[in-house]
Amino acid sequence: MPSDRGAPITIIVSAAELTLLEKLDFPCLQHVLATAHQTEEGIALEGRSADLDSLAGWVAGEANHARRNRRPRETELLDSIADQLEDILAAHRR
Repeated sequence: MPSDRGAPITIIVSAAELTLLEKLDFPCLQHVLATAHQTEEGIALEGRSADLDSLAGWVAGEANHARRNRRPRETELLDSIADQLEDILAAHRR
């Protein structure tokens, strides 16, 4: 049975990943960034399933763009964020 779709989901990002996200202008990102807080594991961001699903799509698209423009560090960070989002969303849907 899927988890409560309205409950917030938490993703942990690194400082470098957060800095990159802060530079991007995705429609679903601002209120997710507003939840940022430091934890022992890294920086926690929270959002609803729909917001994080939308963010995953935007991040994956931006990663592809960075890859085409040969920006390896940005590609690496974006791929990491996209993978984390996809993993946490898949777990949330179970």
